[in-house]
Amino acid sequence: MKRFLVLLAIATLGFIVGSGIYVLLEPFLPSLPNFIERLLEVASQGWFIAGLIGASLAVIII
Repeated sequence: MKRFLVLLAIATLGFIVGSGIYVLLEPFLPSLPNFIERLLEVASQGWFIAGLIGASLAVIII
């Protein structure tokens, strides 16, 4: 019973956080396709890919 209550509390907290984020981001949803398009443009740049590779190597080495 205790495990069920813990899982129920986690699910409730997740619902509250998720719905709160949705309410905060709702005005920005129409501009989401433009934002994703800009992110894809940046992610395909050489400097961004080189930075990702460098950060990955730094994490692996450490």
